[in-house]
Amino acid sequence: MERVALVTGGSRGIGRAIVEELLRRGFRVGVAARQPQEAVEELQAQGWPVFAVPTDLAQDPPQGVVRRTIAQAGGLHALVHAAGINVRKPALELSYEEWRRVLYLHLDVAFLLAQAAAPAMAQAGWGRVLFIGSVTTFSGGGPVRIPAYTTAKTGLLGLTRALAKEWAPLGIRVNLLCPGYVKTEFTAAVWENPELYGPITARIPLGRWAAPEEIARVGGFLCSEEADYLTGQAVVADGGFLAY
Repeated sequence: MERVALVTGGSRGIGRAIVEELLRRGFRVGVAARQPQEAVEELQAQGWPVFAVPTDLAQDPPQGVVRRTIAQAGGLHALVHAAGINVRKPALELSYEEWRRVLYLHLDVAFLLAQAAAPAMAQAGWGRVLFIGSVTTFSGGGPVRIPAYTTAKTGLLGLTRALAKEWAPLGIRVNLLCPGYVKTEFTAAVWENPELYGPITARIPLGRWAAPEEIARVGGFLCSEEADYLTGQAVVADGGFLAY
């Protein structure tokens, strides 16, 4: 049976890497992003079963993304919420509007997507919900001042545990993947700044930032049959950052 996955933020960065990993693992994958066409066309040219689900999750109802995916693919077995934004400001400079914007996309949208996806997974008797969190849940943000982002990602831990307990009888596993520092376009403002890049890298025992593909391999495992006895967990992939 072909399984269907939906990946938000799937056109670039960690989300794009997870799309490719799930394709290698035999999923048909819907890519949800504001402009998914280029990424989808590149993958389709390689013969992969991937399709576009254009959306702006900051404005569009998240439930609609799930409904369109199911209508196009005939079902849904895995949901990965990798879409995100960040506002790098200390708390005293952060506006309430900025605070709400970050929390909405990371936390509110995660709940609404999962809530919409769960019935299809329950009907199939098998499901995977994977939220992309952050090592900042456990480090408080480190040298980068990102209180809204840190709070939103920490909220995902509570949501993960609550849904994992509630949905285990339905055959749905819910987990949180917490990457450490990953070199992507999303984090360019940090790794291009020597005052931030140096201290962060010095704290990573492996001595380098991760590549998106390294995080995606963990995500692929969490969406697979191999992770059938793993739910309600925060899986940290940080190169040893928290062990420093």
